[in-house]
Amino acid sequence: MLKTKIKAAQISNLTDARYFAAWYSEWLGFCCDTTSPNYVSPELLHAIRDWVEGPQIVGEFGAQDAAYIHEAVKSLNLDAVQVGFFYDLEKLKMLNDLTVIREIVIDPNEATDLPATLDSLSPFASYFLLEFNKNNILFNDIKNNENYFNLNILKSLCEKYRILFSINIKENEVNELLEILQPEGLNVFGGDEEKVGFKSYDEMDELFEAIES
Repeated sequence: MLKTKIKAAQISNLTDARYFAAWYSEWLGFCCDTTSPNYVSPELLHAIRDWVEGPQIVGEFGAQDAAYIHEAVKSLNLDAVQVGFFYDLEKLKMLNDLTVIREIVIDPNEATDLPATLDSLSPFASYFLLEFNKNNILFNDIKNNENYFNLNILKSLCEKYRILFSINIKENEVNELLEILQPEGLNVFGGDEEKVGFKSYDEMDELFEAIES
């Protein structure tokens, strides 16, 4: 078992799906945004999910409207949906019958706005995914740049909301993050196979082994 929940994002092949399922990941995320280069067809999603058991299936959407997402939930038998940082609030309100993961892209220059942002969105989101990668923010940046980030504030937000961290972190840092901030879980990414049915997971193995309880 793992010390925290894992969401594996952008799954596009059976090799990744089996790997993350074997590590008891809580969620497998599939890109359902037809405008994204990471888009996974319904046929491929169904084919992959038929081969794995355990994780919940998350549809990762872009700016699609609520009606489209509801239809996708039914046709793809999704357990949850993820919507992006710029997803319209009025459309978000129309998803209140679903389990929604709301992405928040962290901007160092706007980090002080984070508590208010989460508070305003919390009635319409089951989880928040704090995305640090898109602005190349590392765990050391969070610890050492108190002008932008306050560990106590981040910890209080993790106590108040169910938060997933999407951050590029090494195996020797991950337990410190989990101990200090105590988030709901971590978001990690799948990727292309090196060849069909084969992929190296050396770095990912080290991360999972570090958080194995």
